[in-house]
Order: sequence, then C-alpha cells, then structure tokens
Amino acid sequence: MVPEATFGHGRALRIETEWRGENGPLAVTVALAGGEPWTCLDREIVDRRYDSADRERRLKERVRLGVQRVLEREFNLAASPWGILLGVRPMKVTHTLLDRGFSSDEVRDLLEGVYGVAPDKIGLMLEVAAKQRPLFHPEPNDPVSVYLGIPFCPTRCSYCSFASYPIDSHGHLMAGFLAALQAEIRAVGALLRETGIQVESIYFGGGTPTTVQGAALAELLALVNAELRTEHTVEFTVEAGRPETLSPDTLRSLKAAGVNRISINPQSMHDETLQAIGRQHTVDQVRTAFWQARKEGIEGINMDIILGLPGEEPSHVEQTLEEIAALGPDNLTVHSLALKRASRLKRDTSYLQLAQAHGEAMAALASDYAQQMGMEPYYLYRQRYILGHLENVGYARPGFECIYNIQMMEERQTTIALGGGGITKLVNPDLTLIRVVNAKCPATYARQIETDLPAKIDQIRKHLLV
Repeated sequence: MVPEATFGHGRALRIETEWRGENGPLAVTVALAGGEPWTCLDREIVDRRYDSADRERRLKERVRLGVQRVLEREFNLAASPWGILLGVRPMKVTHTLLDRGFSSDEVRDLLEGVYGVAPDKIGLMLEVAAKQRPLFHPEPNDPVSVYLGIPFCPTRCSYCSFASYPIDSHGHLMAGFLAALQAEIRAVGALLRETGIQVESIYFGGGTPTTVQGAALAELLALVNAELRTEHTVEFTVEAGRPETLSPDTLRSLKAAGVNRISINPQSMHDETLQAIGRQHTVDQVRTAFWQARKEGIEGINMDIILGLPGEEPSHVEQTLEEIAALGPDNLTVHSLALKRASRLKRDTSYLQLAQAHGEAMAALASDYAQQMGMEPYYLYRQRYILGHLENVGYARPGFECIYNIQMMEERQTTIALGGGGITKLVNPDLTLIRVVNAKCPATYARQIETDLPAKIDQIRKHLLV
C-alpha cells in the first residue's frame, strides 16, 4: 500500500472498538498520532441476516478500512479502487451477500461503505455476478470440471510464473510425462464411471497444451474423450495460446476431437513487444492461426492480452485492440501485468512507472473495445503485485462465456485436476475447499503418479460419495 515508505521512530496508531450492547451497533475509531481520527458507527451489522461470525468479521473489516483511510489521508495516497478487497477473488464477497438474500442495491451499499470499493468496480462486480449466477449448480460435486495441465511451452515468457518448461530444455521429459498423464486419465475415468458423476467442462491448460503435437496429441485427446467426457459435457477448451503451435493438422485434431473452445493468445500485437517478452511468434502468425481455426470450424476463440508490458503505452494497447477487433474473437481476456517472484520481469522493473501511470487508461480502452465487439464481462480476478491496483477481466459475446473459468474462479464446483501443476479443488456443501496438488515438474509428476495416484483417487472418491 505504501511502496516507497521509509521508517524512522514511527507514529503510534490507535484503534478503539466497542459493541454498544449485546446486539447493538459497532463503534470504531482509528487514529494516527498527530492526525485526524477516522470514526465509524456501524448500525447495519445489527441486521438479522448476520450471525456472531459475521459480527466478528465486520469488526476486522471496519478496522482495516479505517487504517487504510487514515494512511491515505496522512500520506496523500491514492485510494485503491478495490478498497480492502485485496484477495484474488473479490467476487466471492458479492456472491456470498447475494446468497444471503441481500438485494443488488444493498450489496452496492455494502461494497462501498464497508469494503471501500469504488463505484465503477462495484458496477463491474454486479454485472459479472449477473452473468455467473445462472451457471451455478445447487450441488457442488455433480457435475464437476476437469483440468489437465501440460507444463511445456515453446519458450518461457518473461512475465510467466506458471508451471511451464521450455521444450528445448525439457522436451526429453515429454514421453514420461504423457505416459503418467494417461495413467491418471484412466484412473479418474474409472472413478467417474464408478460414481456416476457428470463432467460439465474439460480444460487443457499449462504451459501450452498444443506443444504436444501430431499423433501424441490425437491419442491424448481421444483418451480424454473416452475416459473423461460424459453425457453432460458441454465445453471442451484447449489453451492453445502460442500461435506457432497451431498448424492446420493440430487445429484439425482439435476439431475432430470435439474441442469447442480454444485460446490464441497474442498478449500484444506488436512484434517488438513479443520479442522483448520472450515469445517466438509474430503478429502475422497470430492472424494466420486465428483464420485457420475459423476455417476448421472451431466454435469459440478466446484471445488474451496483457496491459503494462515493457515499452507499451495506451497507443500500443489501442492498436492491439484494433487488430483483435478486426479478427473478431468470441472472448477477450484482459490481464493487467502482475510481477510474480517466479517471473524474469520481476528482476527488471524500470518500465513500471510508465505502466502504472497508464494502467487505468489501458483498462478503459480494453473495456470500450470489448463492448464494441459485442462482449460483456463474465469473470474477473486479481493478483498480488498487479498493475495499478487493477484486475483481470474476461469478456465474452453472449453465449460464449467460459464455464470452466467461472467455476474455477468462484470455487462453486469441484474441479478434478490432472497433469503437471494441477490443483484439485474438492468443494464441500458449505463451499469450503480441500486442495490436492500435483507436482509441477514433469519428471517429479511422473514419479508422483506412479506412487501417489491410488491415494489421490481414494480421497476424491470419498469426497464425491459423502
């Protein structure tokens, strides 16, 4: 919050809280020595829809907002548009309130007054919630989603922090990895047949799944269809993000296997930027891959861009959006650059001041262009160290919302994750989670599957059959 703060002897921060009666309002005062105090008398918390746990949570929320507001005022800091919602999934607060019977107007007031969220972000959250809620299911464990992680890429991009291993240096691990993945697919397929659980969506992520090519890709897709696809599977996505991996043969294999959604992710439509961030493809290859995918009849195409890449200003982003609009994808996913510890860009942040200054303008451009393309926001999330306190937003033409993205981000549905770096999320009826993690390294994953797969399957079985 205070990135360039220096510390001397310090100033005392005083926090006073008082519940005025057993079921009365909450009074909070936050003051920095020598400064004007921030005060709040919260009468809303006496609403009968709240319980004792809510009251305890509200006390912490009021204190957090008070501390934030005092520091903003004392040190002339710009208010974060997300207030105290600093986590990855701000939508969870909105959905929880709506679940409890709060109206949209009440949610709006709470997000602004209790959480300090800016009005434009509140509008975005409510718009996204309206898209997501019809896709939630009463039962979190039937149907489920299935994720398959392929942790290989042509190269490792400088911003990347995912499970991703360059094929040049790690390609010798591919055969062993695929053998282990096939074993895991068969085991999960047997479990699905045993339990009768339906699969709503299948998602190949990574890495770049289409690093697997030719007969190996066709064999993998056929096995997934035989073992994991069920009667109620409506979405099959392959994150084919690197256009240089999308040959006509690869696209035909995807189409033949029933893949109905892919991602072709330029990140930027500027060759200079692509070279700077470590991607081997060109803008022309993006266009070629896109039109070839359309020619092969892929039903839904997503394109990702990243705001705040080195050397890019709003004019660069606008040109990228112009190029994408000319192609006409069905989804546009707009990421604000986040510098993770595992990324190479974390070591060189000299360009960040420029990016931070233009972050809001870049995000506004992306929103405007998405709207012009007939798209609406349908999911969002945030990351640590994200550009300009912004967010990542997925836009879609009506009917092209990615079900997996919604279910994965809002954690309302169990996701069984296979492959490198896959994180299975077993969702309980009260929406608490149990995580089961696969190793990221292909070699470690292959060894783990050989020894640990029966225990993993047994854990998932017990969860699904409760």
